[in-house]
Amino acid sequence: MKKMRFKLLSVIGVSLLGLALCAPAFAGDPGPQKLNLATFKTGSGWYVMGQTMGKIMLKALPKGSTVDVLPYSGGVGNPMLLHKGKAVLGLSFPVEVGQAIKGNPPYKSKMPELRALIGNLDTYWYLFSVRKAIPVKSFRELKAKKYPLKLALLPKGSTGEAATRKVLGAYGITYDDIRSWGGKVTHGSFGTAVEMMKDGQADAFAHVATPGHPAWTRLSTLSKLDFFPIDKDVADKLIKTFGYRMSSLPAGTFRGVEKPIPVLGFATVLMTTTKMSDDVAYIITKSICDNYKELIAAYKGAKVFDPKKATAIPVPFHAGALKYYKEAGIVK
Repeated sequence: MKKMRFKLLSVIGVSLLGLALCAPAFAGDPGPQKLNLATFKTGSGWYVMGQTMGKIMLKALPKGSTVDVLPYSGGVGNPMLLHKGKAVLGLSFPVEVGQAIKGNPPYKSKMPELRALIGNLDTYWYLFSVRKAIPVKSFRELKAKKYPLKLALLPKGSTGEAATRKVLGAYGITYDDIRSWGGKVTHGSFGTAVEMMKDGQADAFAHVATPGHPAWTRLSTLSKLDFFPIDKDVADKLIKTFGYRMSSLPAGTFRGVEKPIPVLGFATVLMTTTKMSDDVAYIITKSICDNYKELIAAYKGAKVFDPKKATAIPVPFHAGALKYYKEAGIVK
């Protein structure tokens, strides 16, 4: 009997060991998940990236899970969607997430629950362009000459418009200053701005851009452009205050870029909140980082993504995501 009991216990022990070895890396099965991911408008790079992320996640999430990709609301709006519980996941930028956590403008309240899952997903630049015919070639010259610039921007609160206020402010320029010099500040769509620049109704346009950005490519094709460089002292201030990083717009990126231009840079971050369980955050982070080549194949902007650099942003990370990065040897 003792021998039979010993054999039985041995079999049970081996079986349990086998189950342990085959068990998933997270603590327990979180069950089917109903997730939604806030991106940007249909057809945008973020929407394409979100769709691809959703497909990758579903392969790793428990059976019966769903991921709904939302065609809104952009870098500034998505943190608010997460804060209000209208989205579980969202794409944004470290600058916006950092400001949302602190409750700084354009956000009216603190959102301390926001957490990053994956950073540095692509390449973005902030660009301030002027038609070549305009006799100012820098922010400091614009201020010194008090030039009556006709500036076209996207709607108030958009990522590019918010960045423009920050950059102009760092040079001591406000929209009211531009208006007082005889200039104009107009808010509209990217398409409207392209036409205004082409017809001379606008002298300048500022917004964010990615490599091969279709609207910027069209703008630079229809209008001869110059791009304002960001001075190092101003860049240092903006980097320290808002979390931007110094970057360079490579020669040939768009028509008119004949040599590298120092500009502000940043990249997309996939975020969530502390409400998400560690298990689910781990699964999402691991699935995307381990299958990032699928992301690159669908979204060209992600060709620079390297999981080893995914945590190199000034935003707090979710505990579940950090678990993956520690296991992968990316963070200690």
